[in-house]
Amino acid sequence: MRKPRVLELIATALVMASCGTSQQSSGSPSTAASPAPAPAPVEATDVVTRAERGDIDAQVLLGTMYAEGRGMPRDLAVAGTWFERAATSGDPRAHYALAVLAEDPAARIRHLDIAARADHAPALRGLGLAYLRGEGLAQNEVESARLLARAADRGDAEAGFVLGMLLAEGRGVEPDALESVRRWQAAAEQGFALAQRSLATALAKGRGVAADPELAVTWLRRAADQGLAEAQADLGLALLEGRGTPTNPVEAASWLRRAAEADVAVAQSNLALLHLKGEGVPQDDALAAHWFQRAAERGVGAAQQRLAMLYELGRGVAQDDARAFAWYTLAEASGERLARERRDALERRMPSDRVEAGRELAREIAARLGPL
Repeated sequence: MRKPRVLELIATALVMASCGTSQQSSGSPSTAASPAPAPAPVEATDVVTRAERGDIDAQVLLGTMYAEGRGMPRDLAVAGTWFERAATSGDPRAHYALAVLAEDPAARIRHLDIAARADHAPALRGLGLAYLRGEGLAQNEVESARLLARAADRGDAEAGFVLGMLLAEGRGVEPDALESVRRWQAAAEQGFALAQRSLATALAKGRGVAADPELAVTWLRRAADQGLAEAQADLGLALLEGRGTPTNPVEAASWLRRAAEADVAVAQSNLALLHLKGEGVPQDDALAAHWFQRAAERGVGAAQQRLAMLYELGRGVAQDDARAFAWYTLAEASGERLARERRDALERRMPSDRVEAGRELAREIAARLGPL
């Protein structure tokens, strides 16, 4: 069986709480070095006994324990067996878990549909996302929005976030900026980081809500603290520009570095610029070139132009007019208006063979990067 997707496995973990059983801490010491597995905890033994006697809650709980390796060895096949036994009684939690584990799209949809008919919120969300993506059934954004609304109304934060996106974009529903923000707010208050970032963006731009840059930064911090790299990039830029918060280049650089290391291209470009200027970080041309290169290869036009300038001047990298020509060419294609002017000026100073080398290099880089 395939490994369940992370968000779905987190949702499945809610089954354990619904059964009123404490969960084993993920930070407990490993017993991998032991020559034989330790005896099952009393709680696990009790769950097995009740499950074998036909207790549906225990069957669902035991399946979850095997699926997550909590109190039992992680074994998705055994987990599926226990979920199947609980599902014969129509338990929506078991059907949802089987949908998560299913390799066959038709089986996945069948289990989601059964659980959704019982108003199981994660199943409603899962079925809504399937309609949105056209996975296992025909794409239907109207039905997707309807199911996501039902899930969100039952407290599913991810469903509320996606529904907010549909409302903002007018997909499957009439565009409604106010309702979009309301859905994001509800999901954000539940701690859903993507919704926190979307709410922050709405507050910063005054879309569907009165503009409030300070509150926007508050929500960005919450999302950034949860590790959402895009929110870290947004927060770094807000701190750099003093939007909704006092300007703080040092803290800005810290957040931008986290996002850059998570491969957020715009953060890589902004961090490179800070190193180039020595703003909030020590001035370092080599680090500037490193981060401009990372962002340039992700298609950020401003980074491509800056990288070309560094190659032209030999700052942080060995001087290379052909590489400078190539990156100016790519920056122009990305919409940087000054790139062509600088490339043409460079071309007038280059021997014809170096110009041709630059053109060939631009073609090679473009082919390597592919569609961005």
